[in-house]
Amino acid sequence: MSPGYSAVQTAQLVSALRWACGRLSEIFEAWATDAGATAFAVEMTVLSRRLAAHRDVLDGLQPDSERLAAWRQATPADASVTGALDEIAAIRGTTERLAVARDVLVPQLLGAYRDIGDHAAPHCDAALATAADSLSHDLDRDRPGDAAHTPESSEAAAAVERRLATVGGVVGRSLLRPAAWA
Repeated sequence: MSPGYSAVQTAQLVSALRWACGRLSEIFEAWATDAGATAFAVEMTVLSRRLAAHRDVLDGLQPDSERLAAWRQATPADASVTGALDEIAAIRGTTERLAVARDVLVPQLLGAYRDIGDHAAPHCDAALATAADSLSHDLDRDRPGDAAHTPESSEAAAAVERRLATVGGVVGRSLLRPAAWA
């Protein structure tokens, strides 16, 4: 069992989650706008709004101590995550975008929420663990099945998976499982 997140670790983790939800919401909204009046656009709009609501929930978990003021802003776990998501935002093709959203981005965020639930300690992380469980359930509910894969969409999803692995995922592996826990 992990020792739970410290106040600083919680502040950093919540800041990174807030940023990731906000950035993914922006990406999905832009993809929806590009798609016009299609089922894909509807799905991306729903995801965008859902993640914007997640960010609002996470805003309430940001510690407000003056000592933790550095993490009050929503910021990525690492600057390389920003570049990776900017590259992902530039992906073209509806089937590629759908595969990336369904098979990589949503599962990465779900994995982050589940990691928090697995590693949070009840005595110090109860609010964070409860929110992560609720947000995980919300993101997983009514989730469509896998994307209809074409060779191009499968390669796009695999490339995005590899790219995110190089930066520690959409949230940052080191924030979810601090090295000090090893």
